[in-house]
Amino acid sequence: MKTLDLKKIFRLYLPSLIFAIALATYAIGSNVTIVNLLAGIIVLLLIVNLFYQNILLSRILGVVFLLVSLYMVLALLDDVIDGEATIGYLFGLLMILCSITLSVLLIVGYNKNKIEIIEH
Repeated sequence: MKTLDLKKIFRLYLPSLIFAIALATYAIGSNVTIVNLLAGIIVLLLIVNLFYQNILLSRILGVVFLLVSLYMVLALLDDVIDGEATIGYLFGLLMILCSITLSVLLIVGYNKNKIEIIEH
């Protein structure tokens, strides 16, 4: 009987699944049609990435999410400098840090898995 490989789940499946769910909920709640279309395309790419585990696609999506997360850090810092930040911004900062971590996992996760397969 196979055991549950938590490293594989955290590196390969978790980042794509969380970003797909987050973008799907955003696309459903948004009224802008172009944003819905782009979010839908990204969700489809993340779902395709879950099944095919393509290294290039995961790196491209990881870099896109990393750049968006860094942009959100700049927006958060702008509000902090202007004095508009409240205690609720800590939750936003936590979400951004989680997004940065998942982006890095999405970028490097598949590469490590392919090396482990080759070694065995």
